[in-house]
Amino acid sequence: HNMISLPPPLWRTCRILAAETRLQLIWNIFTCGELCVTQLMELTNISRTNTSNQLRLLAEHGLIVSRREKMNVIYRAEANTAMRFAPPLLAALKNGFNHSMSFKSIIRQATAVSHGRRIEIIQALRGKSLSFEDLGNATGLSPAALSRHLLKLETRNFVMRNGKLYRYGKPGNTLGKVLIKLAANTCTTTVPQQ
Repeated sequence: HNMISLPPPLWRTCRILAAETRLQLIWNIFTCGELCVTQLMELTNISRTNTSNQLRLLAEHGLIVSRREKMNVIYRAEANTAMRFAPPLLAALKNGFNHSMSFKSIIRQATAVSHGRRIEIIQALRGKSLSFEDLGNATGLSPAALSRHLLKLETRNFVMRNGKLYRYGKPGNTLGKVLIKLAANTCTTTVPQQ
C-alpha cells in the first residue's frame, strides 16, 4: 500500500543519532564541508556498504543531503526543512561539534528522548509538577515502565524531582535544551513501541 511518508518521529531520529558510527560520519562532514562515500569510508574505517547505509539513515532523518557529481555522491550537513526537528537538531549538533562535545555525551542526551514514552512523560510535565501516581495516570504507563523511563530522564536532567513531585527538567547543554524543547512541542501520535 502506498502511504504518504511522514517524517520520522523525534524519538526515532534520536535513536539514529545515538550511535558512534553515525556521529563519526557527521563529524567528518562537519570538518570537511563535503565528502563522498569513499572519503568517508577511509576516514571512519567502515566498510562501503555500512557507510552507505548509515549515510542513508542520516539523510532519511533530514540531517544530511547529497548531490551527484559524475560517478560520486557527495554529502554535506544540511537540514531537510520539511522535517520540523531537523534544522534545530542539526544546529545543536553543530554546536556540540564546535564545542568538542564527546560522542558519549551526545549519545547520552539523545537517548533521553529515544523512546516515545519518554517524550509523553516530558509533555505531561510541561507547565506542571506531578506525583508518580498522577504521571502514571497521565501517560498510562505501568509503575515499572514509568520508573524505568523516569530514571533515564532524571539521570540526564530532562526531568527533576522535588520531594514527591516530578517536574520538567533543565538539561545542562545546548543539545539537551534543544531536545527537551522539541520533545515538549512534538505532536505525539501514539505509535506502538516495544
